[in-house]
Amino acid sequence: MNNCNNCPAGQTPYIIRRGDTLWALSRRYGTTVEDIMAVNPGLVPENLEVGRRICLPYVPENYPNCSTGNYFVVEKGVTFTSIADYFGVSFDMLYKSNMGIDPDVIFAGQVLCIPVAPSPVELFVDKDEIIVRHKNGTETRCPVLSGTFTGKATVINKQLDIGVSGARILDLSDGGAISGQSSRYGGVVVPDAEMDTLFNLTPVGACVTGRQ
Repeated sequence: MNNCNNCPAGQTPYIIRRGDTLWALSRRYGTTVEDIMAVNPGLVPENLEVGRRICLPYVPENYPNCSTGNYFVVEKGVTFTSIADYFGVSFDMLYKSNMGIDPDVIFAGQVLCIPVAPSPVELFVDKDEIIVRHKNGTETRCPVLSGTFTGKATVINKQLDIGVSGARILDLSDGGAISGQSSRYGGVVVPDAEMDTLFNLTPVGACVTGRQ
């Protein structure tokens, strides 16, 4: 089974959630059970382990080809240039990670792949809130509904259900996660609207520190 942080070109990483089946995943991501099995040798459909990393075949209609799982959901008012500037990557780097799209015509809800670069934010998880500290010293705060986090970790993967507010997850290097209510994944859970914001602010590679 593929347990690497990155999936090969043409595939995207996914972390198994409670209640997942290969049939449901194939329907959700526009692929087939057979194709999922083919890119994950040894995967047993009847025994999907929650938290296990697998790879899903790349479906261009749903996701860009993003082997690192560093996704961003376009919001109203942002531009290709402003996205590149926020994440500290060049326009060309961002374009090459999203071949086939028109950078002058991006739309709200569109999913982009962000090249991995030094994170523009650091996360601090307290009992009641998550503090997102930006490089310029400003902070964004998200309330915590449930779950705790101690120690330190990094964000190693991002996943979402397209079109479902809050159904977004930040997978952490210690095996934990930060997720929205609608994801039903667990870990540190925040309200859906705040999770949509947190998902876009936080790239793969961001440091997460528990302060409880």
